[in-house]
Amino acid sequence: MLIVDELKKNDPQLRLVAAMIAVGLMLLLAGLWWVQVVSARKYQSHSETQSIRTVRVPAVRGKILDCEGRVLAENRARFNLSLYLSDLSGQFQKEYDRLRPVKWVAHPRSSWNFWLRSQYAAMQHVRLNQAQVDALTWQARYNVADAAVADIAEKLGQPLTLDFKTFQRAYESRLYVPYPILQDLNETQIARFEEHFSGGAANLDVQPGRFYPYGDTAGHLLGYVTEDDSSLEGEDSYFSYRLPDYRGRVGIEGGFDAELHGHAGAEAVLVNNYGYRQSVNMLEPAEPGENVVLTIDLDIQQAAEAALTNHQGANVRAAIVVMNVRTGDILAMVSSPPINPVFSANSPEYLADPVLEPQINRATFGSFAPGSIFKPIVGLAALEKGLNPNEYYEVQPDPLQPWHGCIYVGRRRIGDTVPPGEYNFRRAIEQSSNSYFIFNGLRTGITNIVKLAEKFHFGEKTGLPTEQETGGIFPSLRQVEGRDWRDGDSANICFGQGQMAVTPIQMAVAYSAIANGGKILQPRLVDRIEPQDATSGETATNFPAGVVRDEIGVSRRSLSILREAMLSETEDPQGSGYPAFHQPDSILNLRVCGKTGTAQVENERNEIIGHNYWFASFAPYENPKYAVVVMVQSQSGGSGGSVCAPIAHDIYAEILKKEGSPAPPSMVAAAKLNKNG
Repeated sequence: MLIVDELKKNDPQLRLVAAMIAVGLMLLLAGLWWVQVVSARKYQSHSETQSIRTVRVPAVRGKILDCEGRVLAENRARFNLSLYLSDLSGQFQKEYDRLRPVKWVAHPRSSWNFWLRSQYAAMQHVRLNQAQVDALTWQARYNVADAAVADIAEKLGQPLTLDFKTFQRAYESRLYVPYPILQDLNETQIARFEEHFSGGAANLDVQPGRFYPYGDTAGHLLGYVTEDDSSLEGEDSYFSYRLPDYRGRVGIEGGFDAELHGHAGAEAVLVNNYGYRQSVNMLEPAEPGENVVLTIDLDIQQAAEAALTNHQGANVRAAIVVMNVRTGDILAMVSSPPINPVFSANSPEYLADPVLEPQINRATFGSFAPGSIFKPIVGLAALEKGLNPNEYYEVQPDPLQPWHGCIYVGRRRIGDTVPPGEYNFRRAIEQSSNSYFIFNGLRTGITNIVKLAEKFHFGEKTGLPTEQETGGIFPSLRQVEGRDWRDGDSANICFGQGQMAVTPIQMAVAYSAIANGGKILQPRLVDRIEPQDATSGETATNFPAGVVRDEIGVSRRSLSILREAMLSETEDPQGSGYPAFHQPDSILNLRVCGKTGTAQVENERNEIIGHNYWFASFAPYENPKYAVVVMVQSQSGGSGGSVCAPIAHDIYAEILKKEGSPAPPSMVAAAKLNKNG
């Protein structure tokens, strides 16, 4: 060998170097033998006491914006106070030693303590069985954690308790993650914590929470989220632990949950044999959700909600839809009583209120008898079948109420709200004669009315992506041509009662078709879905406007006749909508075509228990752009003209304000009053 050969040479220095190398090699071989052979079992045991825990990390949820980019729903940092139990391990052991029972044991005198007159006593630990050791260990852990929680509670001025069973479950299964003590701290609590706690086992964890800057504005439309940490499609299904996450339930939050939610990430936590965290490695970063940009205009939405509250109160059961008749864009959607999305997610008792029924989005999910606002559809069917709009029909006096009219269908007497007299198409629309439309509807034929109604898609959902829509009720051709259908059933349909129910969104689509020349538009709530990071290079997903679902197929002449009649409802002093739009201090610089309606609500004993009041409209008359539908449920008296039309008036005033047109004097006066306090 080289080293042996060098040692044979008569060179002391070279021999010294060679000897040192030889000794080094021997030490290296001895070390390898020690590690590989002697300590093998030790390292094997050490590796077996460590394991990996995977943690699901939720993504940042996307925002919901109005058409001008104003935030309607976003994420807000929630500060949660937690205990890191691994930092208390030393205190656990000290508390265990303190709690462990001891006893005094007497010892006899020995040679070195001969000077003592008697035996001496020494303190020894009491021998415990395994069950006693376990119980004492848990008691020690709980005492330390409970003392830490009590200290936190005292310094924060917030009563806090530590449940033993909850603490025990967390310690056994989730020792590697923080133990939550208090969630969603306010600014005062955060300041107190920062003042009194620096380091230690207590710490603030920051987690995203859903926040709605405008409170209950558009609450039903936005929907709400609930805590749900389950995996979505495309995510891993198995995790050792899941950090708190949310899932959208209804509204935009529910309908676009997949886009808003993003893609959860994962991290690996190395824990030792005691379950304490050793290190953390990110396995897969979370991908943030996308933003959803709505067609809703916040100014119009708030104006509609304010108008409803000002005229009918905060808890009225009502709905409003404002729609662009050219594009199908929903500019405002109101359902009352309002709900706060954050409050709703945590208040099932409120949502289950049988009287207010705040969980129902009345604009899309509530089905109501339309009453007289269905008469324009009956009128269109009659005009298409040759009705002369200038031909007069004589409304007969009601024998029981001679100042009102009536009509007989077979032996059944159907009352009218208008006085007896002659009515042509225009006068029948503006004063809302039941008798006129029943007579001409029966003459037109229920089959022709139903065929036209099918073009409007009554009885079908409009296709809104809110997961909260109903198609309403409407008879089919097969049903009205069946043997069980009677003329009385047809008469009910002719003035918007009987076996039919509609949603406010359906009526907004229908009146938009009357306004735009006969196009049934697909209502649009979402303009686009875009990435949260505008510089990411990802493209937005746009939803086209003006998608035509169907054509009602009526002539321009019929539509023109109907529009002029509906204009007279708000401009003729005898029109039922005239008072709301021609008050001396609130005349709009806008010509509105409208139709009022009142439908009776009966219980199972056919007793009238309330009314559905309506005002359906579009404007401007010359070149329609907006449709406004207002529905109010009430148990008190009134009419569509007195209850709903004033609300629509205020909405149109806001629309004019948005477009830069002069506001009516009443709006100017109210603005000055608010400014002056």
